[in-house]
Amino acid sequence: MRAEIISVGDEIISGQIADTNAAWLSRELADRGIAVVGHTSVGDVADEISAVVRAVAARADVVLVSGGIGPTHDDCTREAVAAAAGTELVIDEAALEHIASIFAARGLEMPRSNAKQAAIPRGADIVRNATGTAAGFRVRVGGASVFVLPGVPREMKAMFQEGVTPLLPVQQRAIATRVLKCFGLSESVIAERLGERLDLDGVPKVAFLASEGVISVKFTACAATRETALGLIRPACAVACEVLGDGVFGDDEDTLEAAVVRLLERGGKTLAVAESCTGGLVAGLLTNVPGVSRHFLEGVVTYSNASKTRLLGVPAAMFEAVGAVSEEVARAMAAGVRERSGSDLGVGVTGIAGPSGGCDAKPVGTVHVAVAAAERTIHRRLTLRGARQVIRDRAAKHALNLVRVVLQAGA
Repeated sequence: MRAEIISVGDEIISGQIADTNAAWLSRELADRGIAVVGHTSVGDVADEISAVVRAVAARADVVLVSGGIGPTHDDCTREAVAAAAGTELVIDEAALEHIASIFAARGLEMPRSNAKQAAIPRGADIVRNATGTAAGFRVRVGGASVFVLPGVPREMKAMFQEGVTPLLPVQQRAIATRVLKCFGLSESVIAERLGERLDLDGVPKVAFLASEGVISVKFTACAATRETALGLIRPACAVACEVLGDGVFGDDEDTLEAAVVRLLERGGKTLAVAESCTGGLVAGLLTNVPGVSRHFLEGVVTYSNASKTRLLGVPAAMFEAVGAVSEEVARAMAAGVRERSGSDLGVGVTGIAGPSGGCDAKPVGTVHVAVAAAERTIHRRLTLRGARQVIRDRAAKHALNLVRVVLQAGA
């Protein structure tokens, strides 16, 4: 069973918004044993949508189309899919009544333009929309079942789960995946290490994705049942964890900050952060995690040298001797915020985010991170590349990762 996803919208092909619908649908279909073999994006042009639908339907068993079924003049997916199916649009009276009831409940008269959202190709099966006004539908195009859904993620997800899932063919196989999340190792290093122990194109299949400094290693297997497929994945994941060591911080939807908070909880430890170039990003990431208040005591942004001295006790003479962006200052910041807060661990981050401020000895992207514990202080010097925001983001993640490594070592 082969499936393809078509995402409709000028805002997608222009890069104004990310196509999260396709990613979500791919995961849902995989959970049901249906392999997604392609994603296609197309703009709001009826002839182009029709051509894409016909081409995809010629090579896939199931096609999911999202977007372009709103009430405005540029929403032309309904007309385009009907043309691809060789039929005309007709109004579904129940869908029209549903749309009118939504406006009536708000004390509004339904605009005439919204009536088009009740139109479906003649002979199609309607997919009800309980959360919005746009009706979806299933229609045959060639040998494929084509499902058309809204682009609004909340509506699309509800309609898929409630209306599309019962209409999907029952599969005699299951696809299982597991993702290991890594930080601190490059994609090429990870692939090289795993390639020495695993057949990356065998069973399970291994794929890599780099996103904002985090490398995801995805294992995929297919079997008669999900549990059997997972059984094929587990040994490979165990090998990967052994080979990559503390480069692995979690799995699936895990984040670095969540991994750090788990370790803080496990060890009953507290943490405080002093930031310069990251400007509060480390604290911001930590406070994304529910329950972190039991372990994260405070975050201090000490951007100026004077504030580093006043709030953290960094000696003023140190700036003259080695500069604000230095190992010594990072260590002093970490120790200072630890003493100030009474935390078990203190973090100090100082660096040059750019685009100016660098020199030959300390180019843009030079960042010093330190983690102070009771017995010792660990320091890392980083040389990061990219735009200002990229450098700040990576510096914050490296700081969290160093905390993680220290906690895993039993600090």
